Amino acid sequence: MANPFVQSMASNFEEALRLMEAALTDCPGDLWEKDLWPDEAPTGPTPHGGLHGSAPWFLAYHALLTLDYDLSAEFEPWAPPPPFAENTYAFPNRMFTKAELLDYIDYCRGRARRTLDALTEDAAARPLPAAHRYHGMLYGVIVGRMPLHVLEHASQIRQFLTAAGVKVQPMPGDRGYVGGDP
Repeated sequence: MANPFVQSMASNFEEALRLMEAALTDCPGDLWEKDLWPDEAPTGPTPHGGLHGSAPWFLAYHALLTLDYDLSAEFEPWAPPPPFAENTYAFPNRMFTKAELLDYIDYCRGRARRTLDALTEDAAARPLPAAHRYHGMLYGVIVGRMPLHVLEHASQIRQFLTAAGVKVQPMPGDRGYVGGDP
């Protein structure tokens, strides 16, 4: 039997990825490229190449690429799978399609599962290498934080869709909970 803490983390990854999957599935084509924050983060080219912004496709790409990268945490070589390697300094060189991003969710789901299956107490206690942006932080701490980042961006996309009048799917994983005491 797996460690209950690791099982809990696996559940958190799955819920975050399911919420991102629902957000992307619910996003209609006319909102795919529309910015959530057009004044603060309009989608467009960066000075050094690639695109940056706040369109749903970009927020999903950013959340998934960060999750994928942080699972390796500079302990092993990392490169995103095609077509996500089409980037400049982690900024995408083109807009990605809904189908591509849904495939990336499945890819990340497998990566998270394999990482958690191999996660030992010793592995979790390793400090991140100097090359990582959070160097020195324990690997187990960053693994525990990863689902929160995906959840944050999936929730932002869902809120954006709801504000635009899109009827979104019920929260993934909801087993009929309607409030009150559990």
